[in-house]
Formats: sequence, C-alpha cells, structure tokens
Amino acid sequence: MRKLITAILVLVFVIPLAVDAKDLKLGYIHSQRILEEFQESQEAQRTLDDEQREWLTEAKRMEDEITALEKELENQSLLISEEKKAERIREIQKKYMEYQQYQQEVWGDTGRLFQRNKELTQPIIDKVNAVIHKLGEEGEYDVIFDAAVGNIVYAKEDFDMTDLVLEELNK
Repeated sequence: MRKLITAILVLVFVIPLAVDAKDLKLGYIHSQRILEEFQESQEAQRTLDDEQREWLTEAKRMEDEITALEKELENQSLLISEEKKAERIREIQKKYMEYQQYQQEVWGDTGRLFQRNKELTQPIIDKVNAVIHKLGEEGEYDVIFDAAVGNIVYAKEDFDMTDLVLEELNK
C-alpha cells in the first residue's frame, strides 16, 4: 500500500513539475497476468509444482514412518522393557527432528522451494522487465506502472529524483 501511495504522490506532485501533465504518456501492466499467461512462466511453474510434489511425497513418507513407529510402540508398550521403550521413544524423537529439519530445508524462508523458485523465475522476470523497458522507450512512455502492486516498472531517467533526495539527505 505504501508503494502505491508513493507512486500516486510522484504522479500528482513530482511529474507535473517536470513536464506539462497533458504531455505525459502513462501506461500500466498487470504483472500477475503476464506471469500467469507467459508460456515460459507457466513451464517454470509446472517444474516447480513437480518438484514440490516430490518433496511432499518425501515428507509424507517420513511422516508415515513416524506414525508407524508410534503405533508399533503403542501396541508393544506392555510387552517391552522400560529401557527398550525409552530407546524407541528416542528413535521416534530423532525421526521427528529429521522430519522437522527436512520441512525447514524445503519450505523454510531460504529453503529449496524459495531457492528453486528464484532460479526458475529470475530469468523470466529479467526478460519481462527488458520487454517493458523496450516498449517504454519505443512507445515514448514517461511512466509505466504495475497495476498488480502499484509500482513504477519503467520511467524516463528525467524523472528519477534519487540523486536529489540523496544530496538533500547527505547535507
């Protein structure tokens, strides 16, 4: 939301100072729709889905193994010694820790799913951005927004006030 407000403020207050507002050529895209409909993006998503299915299968196998060990312990708890029972409980706890570690390695913040998604999508995002930049220049657009997130995805260099802001901040 903050990005959308910033983009609107730039549109309303900054850009009109640089050029006459009626001379502005604006455009927008829907990045989500582009990613959903672009063939390479669909293929990357299928690849990621296939790999995730394999990871889910492995997680289910580990979970089933733990459940089987728990049931076995429950069924034999009256027949085995306390020492043997404690050994099996440690084994179940170890398997459970391995299961949790596997989940973290795959689905954690920097896990395999995150890394693989980044590997598969970054080239696509780079390609999409290159096309947007090319169309922005060829179509002589001043600013192109992304309607999905409210960000500027292309703008003429003339409108970049980053250096001015940095100069003011560093005074």
